Amino acid sequence: MAISPDVVEYVRTLVRDDHEANDQIEVRFGDGKWGEAVASFMSAVFFYAMDLRFQGKCDDRSILAFVAELRSQNPEFEMDPKVAERVIAATLDDGLELAVTPEALGAIQTLAAYKALSEANLSDAELDALLHDAARLAVG
Repeated sequence: MAISPDVVEYVRTLVRDDHEANDQIEVRFGDGKWGEAVASFMSAVFFYAMDLRFQGKCDDRSILAFVAELRSQNPEFEMDPKVAERVIAATLDDGLELAVTPEALGAIQTLAAYKALSEANLSDAELDALLHDAARLAVG
């Protein structure tokens, strides 16, 4: 399974708040074209974004604060804070078990990755490197 350059560009435009370009890519994908490759790529982006945001450390207090901010910045999304905290913690601690619906997981990963990456103020080269690493991880 290959990761389409459009998928990588979609995330890049999302992080850079380039809404016009992001919408154009979304239209090209339509309703049925996202597929498993996108889910794998977003999971990998989420992994790298959380590692960057929390510097590889599972700090419950920092995760709690991050999720509280995430929820307050996105009130239109119903998100169980305990589930969101667990999803993030499981990314940082291999020993944690995770039971969550695919829909909830996708929403949490997307919102949290967007927040972490846009707040990181990465250079274009740094963002490109992270997205490249995520694409490599997604194809395994």
